[in-house]
Amino acid sequence: MAARTWIRLLVLLGAFAVWLPAGPTADAATGKGNVPTCELGAYLSDLYDLDPAKHTFSARLQLWSVCPRRELDPLPTASFSNANDPEKGEPALTSEGGRFRNVTRLQGTFRQGWDVRSFPFDRHRIQIVVTSVRDVRAFRFTPDNENSAVNGDIAPAGWRLTGFHLATAEHRYPTNFGNPTLPRGAASTHSRVLVQIDLARSDPLVFWKLTGPLYLMLIVATATFLLPSHSEELSMAERLDTLQSRLALLGGGLFVVMLNMQQVNQIVSSSVGLTLIDGLHLLTLVYVLLAVVVTVFCWRWMVDGGDPETAERWHHRGALMGLVGYVLIAGTMVGCAARLG
Repeated sequence: MAARTWIRLLVLLGAFAVWLPAGPTADAATGKGNVPTCELGAYLSDLYDLDPAKHTFSARLQLWSVCPRRELDPLPTASFSNANDPEKGEPALTSEGGRFRNVTRLQGTFRQGWDVRSFPFDRHRIQIVVTSVRDVRAFRFTPDNENSAVNGDIAPAGWRLTGFHLATAEHRYPTNFGNPTLPRGAASTHSRVLVQIDLARSDPLVFWKLTGPLYLMLIVATATFLLPSHSEELSMAERLDTLQSRLALLGGGLFVVMLNMQQVNQIVSSSVGLTLIDGLHLLTLVYVLLAVVVTVFCWRWMVDGGDPETAERWHHRGALMGLVGYVLIAGTMVGCAARLG
């Protein structure tokens, strides 16, 4: 009898050990294990009207969903969360290999935050957001990256494509949208697919077009300090007139820099901070303002009986030191922007 009791006890313990791993898994406990899913893929056929200033871009693409059952198809009810009045084409519905497929054309303008602080060395990841109308407890997306692709002829002006990828995400809303299966006042979470497009600038000349006036002003301002002005043939009045002419030139330079900065802001504007181009404009303004201060100081010093030859020597040294400092600071700014992008 004792032997039979021990055998029964061992059988019960073995059965319990077998049952234990078959208990509820982490996915089942969170409701993920038996949630129906559909694959979502995309083919980007066109990309145009990229406008960082307006924080938008336009695109045309084909979206498809592959589901085990037709009633799971997410495309008829899915929302395109960052689109402005998207246009959807007629769906192409097929049933192949025991699965249901829906192919739909999508075209529209999409809202996008652009960080152009490193312009023109900036790189961006823009995206089209597809959100399921059903809660994650009832439906989830699976990205079809193997079949997703990009039209090789896409060539947005001034840009080049560097990557294309689909990623899943979840978005939590602070409401249940009246869903009676959820607790009253509870939040709801919905599955998303992010159609991500990586971009980089491809116009190297745009940088020189926007900053060319700055460097011309830099050269002119520096040159005014390198001209000889202590010749014995020059009277004090003529020497002071030379300084006055330099002040007029520097004042005109300030106007040129400010005007160029306003024109650049119409092309490159950032809502998250100063851009590289803004920094170069401010650096040039500081350089010209320092040149004005030095000129006024020398003017007063010469009026009070200072030696013109000494003043000219200070001008030459200061101009060369200022030019070297400007080049080092501007070069560092450009190098950091090019590296960090």
